[in-house]
Amino acid sequence: MALLFICAVFVLEPSSFQFAMGGVVLLAGWEWARLSGLKRQQGRISYAGLIVTLCYGAALFELQRVLLIVVPVLWLIALFWVISYPDEKGWQSRFARMLFGLLVLLTTWCSLVVLRESSDFVWWILLLMGLIWGADSGAYFSGKAFGKRKLAPAVSPGKSWEGVIGGVVLTQVGIAIFAVYSDFNWLALSMLALVTVMTSVLGDLTESMFKRHEGVKDSSQLIPGHGGVMDRVDSLTSAAPIYVLLLCLVGWV
Repeated sequence: MALLFICAVFVLEPSSFQFAMGGVVLLAGWEWARLSGLKRQQGRISYAGLIVTLCYGAALFELQRVLLIVVPVLWLIALFWVISYPDEKGWQSRFARMLFGLLVLLTTWCSLVVLRESSDFVWWILLLMGLIWGADSGAYFSGKAFGKRKLAPAVSPGKSWEGVIGGVVLTQVGIAIFAVYSDFNWLALSMLALVTVMTSVLGDLTESMFKRHEGVKDSSQLIPGHGGVMDRVDSLTSAAPIYVLLLCLVGWV
């Protein structure tokens, strides 16, 4: 999947890239419908179709950047849900879960499209993926070696604070190297990386919370041996929108 994504970045024109990312959102939306409590295929397909329609509607009216404004509020709400789990019940309604998923996938698509249309899109997209992969890899190895303090045991018992710290450290090392070979301010890049990585962790926890509520291990079985599309892009759906929003705010995109 990583290879296919990188090929899409380097090979596809902006319009084709939009279409390819729309396909990913369609599959992820179909899976999110299940996590929202929709059991019938007709309802799940309609929900996924609605999200993709809104994505292309946003492109038609050039609202991609405007829609990113909701991202901080969206993930602050998710943070409250995760911290309050299982006591907080508001998110458990089908409508709340459907609306949350719609906004998550819509802003993810918008953020990737905004990046693709920027002049330095290759570097910014590869940096984003490096942050996500670095955070995951650092968290895995650090958590395996030193993990003792549980991050959110009620939501995802396997994650530890030591793992999070390992992911942050590895990505900060990568950012320092990137800053040396670029003209960008190291401190600004460091803060960008920190917020992006922490939000990616929150995205992973949020999907775990939704899956736990529905009593499922994977979002689907679309990828044999690896679960579903959402299981592979959960960190991206949270990290990409906040990453692109920050790039826009500082004027780099």
